[in-house]
Amino acid sequence: MTPPDAPLPHNMKTPPYDRAKVIENLGGDERLLDEIAGVFIAGWPDSLTRLRTALAVADADEVRSAAHAIKGSIANFSAGRAVEAARQLEMTGKAGDLGPAPAQLARVVAAVEEVMAALAADRRA
Repeated sequence: MTPPDAPLPHNMKTPPYDRAKVIENLGGDERLLDEIAGVFIAGWPDSLTRLRTALAVADADEVRSAAHAIKGSIANFSAGRAVEAARQLEMTGKAGDLGPAPAQLARVVAAVEEVMAALAADRRA
């Protein structure tokens, strides 16, 4: 298991999500991918607000819960880096020591925004 403050593996040549795997998991339905992506992108601001609020009031259980929800949502896109970032933050919340959480939140935001940019680009293509 990766320690909660470990850097995320990142290779600039690796796409932020595995489009082919997602489409395969959706039975080849690219329109369904577009729909799921739209729902995720539209819901991201609320998810991020929930997480930031939990962190601001030092509610470790809510940090865990919010990070878990993000992890589940972003996993739909086979987005390994974003899933791992959210998992690390979830584990920090579970442990109850939110010291590493601000840096982990920044990694979650960066990874998820990278996925959203790729999803948006693919939806326009």
